[in-house]
Amino acid sequence: MTAPLHVVVDGGLDDALALAVLVGLDHPIEQVIATEGSIDLATTASVTQRLMTTLGSPVPVRLGADRGILGPYPEGRDPFHGPDGFGSRASALLPATTPTGRFQRLDAPVLCTGALTTVALALRAGHSVSEVTWMGGSVALGGNMTPAAEFNAWMDPTAADDVLTSGVPVRMVPLDVTTRFVWSSAELDALGAAGRLGAIYSEAIGFAHTRDGRFLPHDAVTAVALVRPDLFVWTGCSVRCETSGGPSCGATIIDRDREDGRSHVMVAEDVMVAEVTEEILGAVARLGP
Repeated sequence: MTAPLHVVVDGGLDDALALAVLVGLDHPIEQVIATEGSIDLATTASVTQRLMTTLGSPVPVRLGADRGILGPYPEGRDPFHGPDGFGSRASALLPATTPTGRFQRLDAPVLCTGALTTVALALRAGHSVSEVTWMGGSVALGGNMTPAAEFNAWMDPTAADDVLTSGVPVRMVPLDVTTRFVWSSAELDALGAAGRLGAIYSEAIGFAHTRDGRFLPHDAVTAVALVRPDLFVWTGCSVRCETSGGPSCGATIIDRDREDGRSHVMVAEDVMVAEVTEEILGAVARLGP
């Protein structure tokens, strides 16, 4: 029997799509924990609870971290997914609901699609996290927040390094894999045709597509990696996150030649793009007419 999952999200269009994938594939979820990302914690939590209600899921949304391990999250973050994290369409498309308080524990498998702060804090508090699947880091591609750092690692490098060296089994899905999914109008049209929920997602994601001419479903790809790891190629590595500051801060440093006892990280290095895309669209279609 599949263990119920704890999901940590930081509010964004790809986080929202990841939740639809999990619900559509009937993967059991015990709680969703909202953290601060490109938008503030309160907005992330509120919109995520509204989204779960729209998905027909009774899973509670609880509050996670609003600051990093060593202090406030970095300033200058752009609300890349819109001021509500849902393409500025949450008020129009999602019903109003209220989150249910602060999280108390993480003692199950975790999917984290944001900064690893909440997971690192749970480990420091002695919670028995059994495994972590994380959308984060970069192998050879460089960063999307700085030339060296991917956003989720850049937000809290100390937390990332804590988790990556904790000894807890980690599956890391880096930018090198997720950026191979470049959704154009064809994928958005297919999403829009996937029932009522697909139309809602397609309208919200249109915000990013109109701005950039494409949409990268990073976190939805990572949700599929958790449910269907067979669609990915994994390499066991030692992984650290650079914490010393300067231009390399937040860079993930990969050593494929060894797993040094402190780090047990399976890094996704290849993926069946068409099959994963089909899983994402199929999961949304299964959510109902």
